[in-house]
Amino acid sequence: MTVQPGLHRQYCSVAAPTQLWLDPDGRLAGEFKPPGAGDPADPSGFTGLLHGDTRMLSRALVRVNGLEPEPATVEAEPGGILRVRGLVRGIPGPTEDPAVELLQTWTVTPGLVRHALQLRTSLDSLDVDIDIELAADFTDMAQIRLSRFRDASAPIAADDSALRWREGGKALAVAATGAVTPEGRLAWRGTVGRGRPFEAEWQAVVSDDDDAVVAANPPAARLPRTGPAGALGLLLDNSLDEVAGLRLATRQLPDAPFIAAGAPWYFTLFGRDSLWAARLLLPLNTGLETGPDTGLAAGTLRALAAFQGTNTDLAAAEEPGKILHELRSKELVLESQGLRLPPVYFGAVDSTPLWLCLLGELWRSGRDEAAVRSLLPNAARAAQWLLAAGATGPGGAPGAVPGGAAGNGGFLSYRDASGHGLSNQGWKDSRDAMQFRDGRQAEGPIALSEVQGYAYQAAMETAELFDAVGEPGGQALRDFAAALRLRFRERFWVADDGGPFPAMALDGHGVPLDIPGSNMGHLLGTGILDAAEARIVADRLVSPELFSGYGVHTISRRAAGFWPFSYHCGSVWSHDTAIAIRGLLAEGFIAEARTLSDGLLAAAASFGHRLPEVFAGVRAEDSGVAVPYPASCHPQAWSSASAVVIAQAMGVGL
Repeated sequence: MTVQPGLHRQYCSVAAPTQLWLDPDGRLAGEFKPPGAGDPADPSGFTGLLHGDTRMLSRALVRVNGLEPEPATVEAEPGGILRVRGLVRGIPGPTEDPAVELLQTWTVTPGLVRHALQLRTSLDSLDVDIDIELAADFTDMAQIRLSRFRDASAPIAADDSALRWREGGKALAVAATGAVTPEGRLAWRGTVGRGRPFEAEWQAVVSDDDDAVVAANPPAARLPRTGPAGALGLLLDNSLDEVAGLRLATRQLPDAPFIAAGAPWYFTLFGRDSLWAARLLLPLNTGLETGPDTGLAAGTLRALAAFQGTNTDLAAAEEPGKILHELRSKELVLESQGLRLPPVYFGAVDSTPLWLCLLGELWRSGRDEAAVRSLLPNAARAAQWLLAAGATGPGGAPGAVPGGAAGNGGFLSYRDASGHGLSNQGWKDSRDAMQFRDGRQAEGPIALSEVQGYAYQAAMETAELFDAVGEPGGQALRDFAAALRLRFRERFWVADDGGPFPAMALDGHGVPLDIPGSNMGHLLGTGILDAAEARIVADRLVSPELFSGYGVHTISRRAAGFWPFSYHCGSVWSHDTAIAIRGLLAEGFIAEARTLSDGLLAAAASFGHRLPEVFAGVRAEDSGVAVPYPASCHPQAWSSASAVVIAQAMGVGL
């Protein structure tokens, strides 16, 4: 049985491409042990110091006089800092009170992690030995996701100031002058007394210069806090700090920043994730020289344009003009899911229209005309892909384009032609994500409702841009959009006992999925709905069928396949609800937007005023706190960016 490591109780600090994960007690304690025959899972979960797609340091366990500190608090602070406070209760004092406290401060910056220790006591004098047990394993991220960990490797070099490990082009050095022991540990001896703390520090330097495709692109400075007080202010502060920690650039374009999709699994460039994060953060993209959002929209567009498809390659799902789904340094293999994805993988039906949407929004903002004009050739190729992907032949028959199929011709659709790619290629990309009311899984090619909305907006935005700069093609895009809007109204709208609603998708036979899902929230603000249709969608989103009290369920509670702990069939995704809020605001449904925003704010309070990737679809009436989804990533790009939309809904100027 494959069990993905739990993440919901872990503490994480990110400074892309470096990340540190500590267990619920604030320890870097070792590997996650999944449940075996009669054995429970390791409650400490997954820990490690990771760089790129590799766990470098797997263990750094601290003992004082042979004793592990008992945890008291773990606090995350801005700037990649985790502060762990513990008590060494096995050292007796004059009373029953604990006499020794250890404060550990982890500071994560790209390629470098510092670990400072400060030991304090109420005793007049105490001789202390601080010992740190180290292990490095160089486990690949794909194996970590399957809970498969390599054995620790011995250092290749050691002296009294540093230990060094290397595997291929990946390197780890642990430096602590005078503290390195012959056994490969770190050790300090000293004396501590009342008012006389004992302090020590070591650092880990990591690199993977051999095959990395992304590199650090930290912001010049943290934006000063200007937001509101209270829960919303805390969420904004934490979220912007997370966004800063996720900021990367490709080696190919080091001056084009984007936001990595999320930690720990998606620490790289993802088409839809990075694009949606940039769109949600666009109100902050002021062009200032400081802050996590400087040049982010233009940087994301440029980074993705550099890998725009030029050929037709079924294994990579590449097509001319198409925008990629994900970028990695090597092939990603996940046997349990039957996935084998090439390093540059295009298996997403939505990345290209989303790229055009962001380009149009950046143009309308008036903030970076030069960047937009430089991307016009890429926009022309993306527009051609859009027109071809939604083309129909004579008499309405499907066009001879990848993804075209009887029953859903004229819509953007997808099907994995390789046999080892993603079976679902929208944002709900798990194998069981597209279901009918009775739980049957839809067969492809599948045409997603939200993708048609993206395509409509992309066509209209791009037509306006082309007209404004004197480029040809605007009328063809308008004609495409008008026809798509009409077909969508004819084919996607269905009804149940609650009234009409837009289906999540059409299956390969053109049959609409007959159960409401959160996908309809993405249609708001795209222009594909008229005012009456938008009103229907707004009412459905805030109904008990879809709104948990904390956010919008991915699928109706009345679906046979609904399960609160399903990744895409009953859970609540932070960004999914935020996109619905964004659309509600665009359509003028302020009260409904605030209802959903109140729910996300309440959920964030359950997670330390932060928004994880996904949480369980347990209703607020059934639980006073939002319930975690154990394998949820945090921070996640579009989840952190969602705080901006919540602030907009609450009337906060940004």
